Amino acid sequence: MEIQVREARKEDAQQMLTLYNSFAQQFVGLSSRDIRNYRRLLRRKERINWVAINKQGKMVGYASSRFDKGRREGRVEEIIVDSRHDFEKVAKPLVDKAYNTLIEKKPALIIAGSIRNPQHEKVLPALGFISFESTGVFMYSILNTQRFLNELAPVFANRLKRMERWRGLAQIECEGHSLFLQKTSEEIQQFVWTNQPIDFKVKLNKTVLTKLIFGIANPIGCFKNRELEVEATLGKEITSQLLGILFPQKQFLITDYW
Repeated sequence: MEIQVREARKEDAQQMLTLYNSFAQQFVGLSSRDIRNYRRLLRRKERINWVAINKQGKMVGYASSRFDKGRREGRVEEIIVDSRHDFEKVAKPLVDKAYNTLIEKKPALIIAGSIRNPQHEKVLPALGFISFESTGVFMYSILNTQRFLNELAPVFANRLKRMERWRGLAQIECEGHSLFLQKTSEEIQQFVWTNQPIDFKVKLNKTVLTKLIFGIANPIGCFKNRELEVEATLGKEITSQLLGILFPQKQFLITDYW
C-alpha cells in the first residue's frame, strides 16, 4: 500500500476525528472528543501532527506529538491507524516523521505513549524506544451514567457483531440506566427504551462497569463473585460467550510509556 505522509493542516480536523471515532469503535478510547478537540490540537504551536494519506486521497492514519521546550521533552502521544489497514505499514512512516522532527529540536528525552496496543511493539522498539513502567495515576469517574452508556454503544455494538450466530435483544443496566441493543441478521440497533422481552441482560454498578471497561476485571470472575447479575434466556455457554465478547479485558485506556 502506497501512502503519503505530510504534516497535518487545520482542514484535516474532521478526518482525524472520523478516523479516531472509527478506532474507538474497535477499542475503548476517550469518548468525549469532538471537532473542537482537533481544531485546538492543530492550532497549538508545541504540537506536531502527521497524517498518512492513501492513493485515493483518504486519511488512513495520524500521529500526534508535542515538544515541551522548557523541559526539553518530546512526546509521541498518539498513533491512530484505520483498523482496516495494516498497522505497521501505516504507523511506521508516521512515527519516523514524528520522531525525526522531535530529534531536530534536540530534546533531552523522547517518550512515546502507547494505549496498550500490542501493534506498537512492531514500531517503537525499532527506533530505539525501551519500555518502562509509569508511576502516574489515572483518575476516572462516571458522572453521567446514561450518557456514558450511549457513548459506549458503538463499542458494544461492534463487539456484538462477533457473535455471528446469535440474534436477540441485549440490555446493559447500570444503577437505573440502560443501554438496549437489538441484533438481527442485518444490523444492530440501539433503543432508548423497549418493552420487548430481553434475551440477555447484565446488571452492574458504576465501579464494576469501570473495571470491566478498563480491562482490569474479568467478567466471568465478576459474575461468580456476584459483582454483576446476568439474566438470560440462553444456555450457559452462549451466556458466557456474550459476557466475554462485551467485556474482553482489553486495556486500551491504560497508557504504557516507551
